[in-house]
Amino acid sequence: MASTLKTRSRLLFAVVSVIGILLAINAILIYQNSLSIERNQLLLKNAEQAKLNSLDVIRNIHLMDLALRGYALTEQEPQLAATDSAKISHPKIVKRLREALQAQHFDRLTELDSLELTVTAYFNHCDKMLLLVKNKKMDEFLTLLRANEGYEVWRAYKTFSDRVTIFETKVVADANVNIQRALRGSYLLQFLIFLLAVPALGYMAFSTAKTFLLSDELRKAQQEKNKILQQNNEELDRQVKAKTKDLFEQNESIKAHNEQLILQQRQIKLANETIEAQAFQIEQKNKELAQEVERQTNDLLIANRELGEQNTRLQQFTYIISHNLRAPMVRLMGLANLLEYSEAAADKDDIYKMVVKSCRDIDEVIRDLSDILYVQRQNTLTRSEVDLNQMVHKVLVTLQDEISVVNATVDLRMGNEKILSVAPYVESVLYNLISNAIKYRDPDRLLKIEIVSFITNSFVCVEITDNGLGIDMTMHRDNLFNLYKRFHQHVEGKGLGLYLVKTQMEALGGKIEVESEVNKGTRFVLYFNIG
Repeated sequence: MASTLKTRSRLLFAVVSVIGILLAINAILIYQNSLSIERNQLLLKNAEQAKLNSLDVIRNIHLMDLALRGYALTEQEPQLAATDSAKISHPKIVKRLREALQAQHFDRLTELDSLELTVTAYFNHCDKMLLLVKNKKMDEFLTLLRANEGYEVWRAYKTFSDRVTIFETKVVADANVNIQRALRGSYLLQFLIFLLAVPALGYMAFSTAKTFLLSDELRKAQQEKNKILQQNNEELDRQVKAKTKDLFEQNESIKAHNEQLILQQRQIKLANETIEAQAFQIEQKNKELAQEVERQTNDLLIANRELGEQNTRLQQFTYIISHNLRAPMVRLMGLANLLEYSEAAADKDDIYKMVVKSCRDIDEVIRDLSDILYVQRQNTLTRSEVDLNQMVHKVLVTLQDEISVVNATVDLRMGNEKILSVAPYVESVLYNLISNAIKYRDPDRLLKIEIVSFITNSFVCVEITDNGLGIDMTMHRDNLFNLYKRFHQHVEGKGLGLYLVKTQMEALGGKIEVESEVNKGTRFVLYFNIG
């Protein structure tokens, strides 16, 4: 039984699906048929238009010919209005005829073009004949009239009009056939849908009636079931009430026990709160200890870094004392010994001059050391507001003679940035870098210096770029800012400028970066703290 119902359901579903598909196909075909009918109706309209326009051309030729003969007979001006109307309407008629034939893909449009030229020429011929009539040259007019050129034009157009009529008759016939074919296909499909839909709808009506009967039987069975369930519920309700009474008595006993548990829980809660408070205090102490350890660790790291820097400075001072200071001292002692044993006055004068030079060398090294120690005493520096734009202009004014001598170009693009810093140090840094750009210029090209300011993160930056000799960064990057390090021996210098620049920038809490390439130039970027 269940298998039979399942099979019927599948069959019914299949039939309904086929009907649905056919209805969808029918809708598509109806739409396509509508489009086909519209296209064929358009073809019919164009066909009628082409026929009418073709006849209008012939009538236009007749109108021109009759107006010409009428004016020749009556010499009345209203007759000329007909010729003007023929000439004006002719291009419009031909245009409409051409558009209609083009839409139908007429294959002899070139013949229409030729005929249009012929008619235009004939109209010009008619204008010439009208002029003869106006000028009273009737003999010449009659000679041209007897030639009867209008007849030849009319006959040519009549032949073309017959071809258009035959073509349009075929187009109309084809369009009607297509319309009838589309309608027959639509009728056939709708009839097929009707044949399938009527039995399916009848079967669905029968199945629906049967379903209603089954539903009524199920409703009666459900009522019997509900009656039995109600009786069972009443029995269960009685049992539940009895059980509830027993549970209530048990709950009273449990309630007394719960009160004791609540008292114990309060005591436990107080104990937990005491433990949590103590744990919080311990956690706070641990955090404080951790912060103190971290602070002391940072202090140790800073102290170690400062010790490292101090060691580096001490090593550099040791180098100065052992090399730059010891050498002139040894030379001075040797000269003193020579002076002691020399007897000739000329020798003593020469030795005296060398002693003076050695003393000056010693003094120069000591002054360099004094400058370095002064820069490193940053804790005693007095800071004030420094306008970087004004400071750069001040340095450029100081170096104006050197810039003019080498014919250098300075491209200055400074903003209005101001910093809180030590003005003499800022001036010294800018002076050293700009003077170095002049000193180490490339002799084979004009010097160009670019000075640009901008703000990035918490720094105000000044970028100084030149196209000078450059520095071999692969070889000298690690020694670039060390004492008495020189990278160009053909220019006089002590190798102290870049060391002072780096030391002064660090004393100001800033930093310096450098990029350079041999024979292309150098770019220094100074990072000044804003506040």
